[in-house]
Amino acid sequence: MNKDDILEKSRRENKGPDEMEQYVMAAAGKIAAKVGMLVCCIVAILQVIFTDAISFESWMIYFSILAATFIVKYVKLHSKHELWVAVLYTVLFIMFAVLFLIRLVG
Repeated sequence: MNKDDILEKSRRENKGPDEMEQYVMAAAGKIAAKVGMLVCCIVAILQVIFTDAISFESWMIYFSILAATFIVKYVKLHSKHELWVAVLYTVLFIMFAVLFLIRLVG
């Protein structure tokens, strides 16, 4: 095998996603979810303090993100735990979406 063959084989092998990048992205996603929860809590508290209203919007967005995350995890891992968590977050998303729409229309 000559040098060009070795370089071509190496290029083909390294075409897929980098394992370190995948690990970093997974860790970043977990941190982003926690930051999102903190921001939702702060927005909800401020909205209650200043307007005496509950922030359905922020919780609707947050639970939609979590529902999507756990649906993807269930599809990839086929774990019943992931399915139940996805169902819970989907129900919470639907609940806050309905409350948001009721307040929006009413």
